[in-house]
Amino acid sequence: MNTKFKHRILTGVMMAAALFMGTSCDDSEGLKVTEEVPNANKTLYEVLLADADLEDFVEVINSCGEHCADSLFNKSRVYTLWAPVDGSFNKDSLLNEVKEGNREDVFHRFVMAHVSNHLRAANGTLDNKNKILLLNDKVVTFMGDREAGYTFDGCPLIECNNRVKNGVLHKIASPAEYKYNIMEYLKIAENVDSVSNFIYSFNETEFSPGQSIMGPIVNGEQTYLDSVFVTNNRILNHWDGVGFLDNEDSTYTVYVPTNAAWDEFTSKSEKFFNYSLESKNPTSVKAEDRDSLRQHYTRINALKYMTFSDNEQIYVDSPDSILPIWQNGGREELLKSQVEEFVISEKQLSNGTFKVIDKCPFTFQELFYDTIKVEAENDAMRYKTENIVEYNRSASKNQLNKDSLFADVKISGNSYFEGISPQNAPARASYKLPNALSAKYYLAVVTVPKNVTNADVEASELKPTRYTFTVAMEGQSGNIFKSGNIESLPDRVDTLFITDSKGEKVILDIPYCELYNTYSHEDYNLYLKVETGGNVRKYDYTIRIDAIMLIPVEETEEE
Repeated sequence: MNTKFKHRILTGVMMAAALFMGTSCDDSEGLKVTEEVPNANKTLYEVLLADADLEDFVEVINSCGEHCADSLFNKSRVYTLWAPVDGSFNKDSLLNEVKEGNREDVFHRFVMAHVSNHLRAANGTLDNKNKILLLNDKVVTFMGDREAGYTFDGCPLIECNNRVKNGVLHKIASPAEYKYNIMEYLKIAENVDSVSNFIYSFNETEFSPGQSIMGPIVNGEQTYLDSVFVTNNRILNHWDGVGFLDNEDSTYTVYVPTNAAWDEFTSKSEKFFNYSLESKNPTSVKAEDRDSLRQHYTRINALKYMTFSDNEQIYVDSPDSILPIWQNGGREELLKSQVEEFVISEKQLSNGTFKVIDKCPFTFQELFYDTIKVEAENDAMRYKTENIVEYNRSASKNQLNKDSLFADVKISGNSYFEGISPQNAPARASYKLPNALSAKYYLAVVTVPKNVTNADVEASELKPTRYTFTVAMEGQSGNIFKSGNIESLPDRVDTLFITDSKGEKVILDIPYCELYNTYSHEDYNLYLKVETGGNVRKYDYTIRIDAIMLIPVEETEEE
């Protein structure tokens, strides 16, 4: 037994039943079941079997499973059926698909595409707003009038309003076209199977005992007459995913790269995800997992700006901009023309527009290679201190004196770290720098003056702080870089870039990617050591830092 298929049929029937329980079963447009109605005592199934024009349709239905048509049309529930007449479709092709194991697809795509669980009559004038929800969750238009005739999804009705005991039957001249949603179309669209295979790789199918029909207990174990398996895809969401591309109620525009564009992007981005095969941290990631991480991130980043919700574009200020679905890490509006420039084809689907692009329209900086900021007061990343008493200071607007020079200065996170040296000895603090890529960065440290929250500090008390910064990676011999003495300004919030002896910003070349998202300093190997020093009469030994930032080096800057 194809339990997954049977689950789908049962689910469709149960869904119809549920909708009917909450929907009025009164006849639409005055269709009444009276003694004068020819088929008043016959079910849809009985009428189908007796109709010489619908033998092909019945044969396809029954090929999908034992008593399939009986389950749908021989019950007390009320249905409307738009049945395509014999000769209007390729019956043999559908039957061959069933024989090849695709009966679930045939049932969903062909049979359920002609059935609604509402009573729909071809009476009066029906405009193009008359939408029908079908059993396969697709929506079609049923429209027309008595003079011009009626159409179902554009297919003319040959006969209409054959009222029966449990519904109404219409005959149509040709079958309705199945409208794929974006998720379905990914499987059949040409030259995009790289994206399709990656997204579908997130499918997870699990047995659901609560939805299955229990059978007898055999040898102490529960058996099931019908086993229900539920498939979920964790990338189909609006946080760190591509949206609900399988949902007929949502409307999206997607820009899907061709296989060539996908290969070009992923091959070039691999250099950012060079995981160490020797590092022991994090302990939760085994050596054999590191290639998988590289494969995952080079591909997941290619999809971050693939999907745009048509409904969400009302929140965009400019008509020339679009807002992506992917939200994890923040979203920025993008120029629509920047994406549209590379569109080579498009198709309207049941839940949006499917556009194929032949080049990734975004830079690595726009997609994933962005600034990494560590708040200095973050205890989880500050893993070592020497010769200091630690304080995390608050510096919100409420703490600033109204006459303070810093009244308009925003301290990141409204707080900073202050490490006071009680013995007037050089103070030291070390920070892990999480989630760095194997890439090139500038390093900037935002320092805070002594009087940032206290305007009463005398100017004579303000001294600069002389810092040295060492960047290293545990497990690697030697430092990545060690700066000379760099002084912070004593009377303002200051951003110190690590510079060389000529005062030029130093480019740090990080050898290994550490994108783990665990936010525990034990899992990261890249670190920054901060140290104060100098003549105690001239310099303040206290460490006052707001934030530490790794800033990507634009490709043009490297050239």
